[in-house]
Amino acid sequence: MNILNSNNINILDLPDEILSIIFNKLKTIDIFYSLVGVNHRFDRLPLDSLVIHHLDCAIERYRVHNLSVDTYILDKVCSKIYPRINDKITKLALDPFSTEPILNGEIFCVNDQITDLTVNIYHDEGELSDELETIVFVAILFYCRYLTDLTFSEKFSSHYLSFVSCDIPQGYSLPSTLTNLTIKVNSFDECLYLLNGCLQFLSTLIIRIKKISRPSSNINNTEKLVKLKCFSLVGEQYSYFYDKLVVPLLRRMLNLEELSLQLSAIRAEKSYIDDNQLYEQVLKYLPRLNKFIFNIHTHIINTSSIEIDLPSNDDIRNSFIKRGFQ
Repeated sequence: MNILNSNNINILDLPDEILSIIFNKLKTIDIFYSLVGVNHRFDRLPLDSLVIHHLDCAIERYRVHNLSVDTYILDKVCSKIYPRINDKITKLALDPFSTEPILNGEIFCVNDQITDLTVNIYHDEGELSDELETIVFVAILFYCRYLTDLTFSEKFSSHYLSFVSCDIPQGYSLPSTLTNLTIKVNSFDECLYLLNGCLQFLSTLIIRIKKISRPSSNINNTEKLVKLKCFSLVGEQYSYFYDKLVVPLLRRMLNLEELSLQLSAIRAEKSYIDDNQLYEQVLKYLPRLNKFIFNIHTHIINTSSIEIDLPSNDDIRNSFIKRGFQ
């Protein structure tokens, strides 16, 4: 019998391949709560190790208004489902609503096998304080012993991570295997803190800084960063400290292979940041660089004595090609 020609198609008539495609379109927690336990087949397919190795437990922003229902479902899933699968998961996505029940040591021992972790934080009333966010971040680095890839961000929020309240001394190496980090931080201090030996295996840093301003503490910005291979920097606000902070930091990255800059710089009675300045100030100090993406806007405070002659995109591109960049 061809089930496609039948008027009474049951979901149980579909082959495993089609069901797996359907399951991949659904939230993991919804699958667990609605399907696991219905019958043997629905027990087997959602809990297959190839399906659940990446577990997304984040609750979407639009569902927060119905949070009591979601947390009830999450609690039920944590107590009945997760103990059966915690040894199969290597990649995990969390938010403040799912962090506590998932990371409860009695239910889910993430520190033994998680290699990839995504943490999304929303700043609504009653959620994590700035100080607690820092504690959570440092605790992840301490206890997730095999973690290599971490994304830690505050979505839909003007609050970014700050290490001001953190008691870990500068230069102290956290017991972390982390190699790739994507993070949003409050100031340039946090960027220097992360790069100055805090994470000794870090090779990729994708960082968004709310404000690049004068450092509030005496953090070293001279020691070479030989392990860093990929660096992406986004500055959200205009900054007077491109020349004094950003340029010296980039010159430290001797073995950098990929660089991305999205910045807005303020200068007083100086020229605009162009291709020649980028090469002379930064690129010639990075001999292994093979990929460079940039979007830099320069605001000149006093332009009365400056003759403005801005090159086109093609001019800038050709100037880099002539220097051996592709």
